[in-house]
Amino acid sequence: MSEPSDKNAGGRTGSNRLSGLIGCLCICATITFVAWLAFGQKAKPASRLWIPVLVATNGNFATIVSETRRMEFWTPSAKTKDYVRKVDGKVDDHEQWQVMPDDEAVLQFGTLLHSNKNVLGYRRVEAWGQGRTSFKPGWWWSVNVYTNYTAVDMAHVYQQFWKSSQPTFIEVIDNRGGSDN
Repeated sequence: MSEPSDKNAGGRTGSNRLSGLIGCLCICATITFVAWLAFGQKAKPASRLWIPVLVATNGNFATIVSETRRMEFWTPSAKTKDYVRKVDGKVDDHEQWQVMPDDEAVLQFGTLLHSNKNVLGYRRVEAWGQGRTSFKPGWWWSVNVYTNYTAVDMAHVYQQFWKSSQPTFIEVIDNRGGSDN
């Protein structure tokens, strides 16, 4: 019988070596890239999104009120009741909490917020908008709080006061960050 040729054996070995070398280079390149991502870039401090400032009456001295954040959210107004979803002529159960005869509840909610020691202040403006329900009017609140007051804290106050069983959408704008602005 004839012996197997050595020509093919050498070809396979060279091909295996080349595949191994390429695989090793890919692994080394990946490790180098991950190391560069982790250690090679200089971390840039986050920019401040907004800066609350107190200015003295003479206009010469300004103090940045640090460690604060702004939370923004929607509440119903007396006008909201005219735009809620109705089923068979009755207000949908999920939107019943948005129906009120006047804005007295809105004033009470503002008083409740202002009584919290973590709330620095608020403003509200009439707004029209649409989230998960129909397009309707209400109040848009901007509430300045210390950073130890979380969105969960605010949502709890909101849901307790308004008796809402739906998730509460809160926009949080943080004041912390680099001071290079």
